[in-house]
Amino acid sequence: MNENYTGMFLACLWVSVAILAGGYARPRNRSAWTWFLLTLIFGPLSLMLLVTWPPRESKR
Repeated sequence: MNENYTGMFLACLWVSVAILAGGYARPRNRSAWTWFLLTLIFGPLSLMLLVTWPPRESKR
């Protein structure tokens, strides 16, 4: 039984990166769900944007 799990591994890695991006967006005053979905769709490109853009100022 020699199965190739590369696709499943990459899908789990992609979803894990999206979850981490959503968690990283919250302290930067950005929507966690929006950045989770953006990273899920566009991958590392949106994560790079999240990291390089300055944090939003809080609305207090």
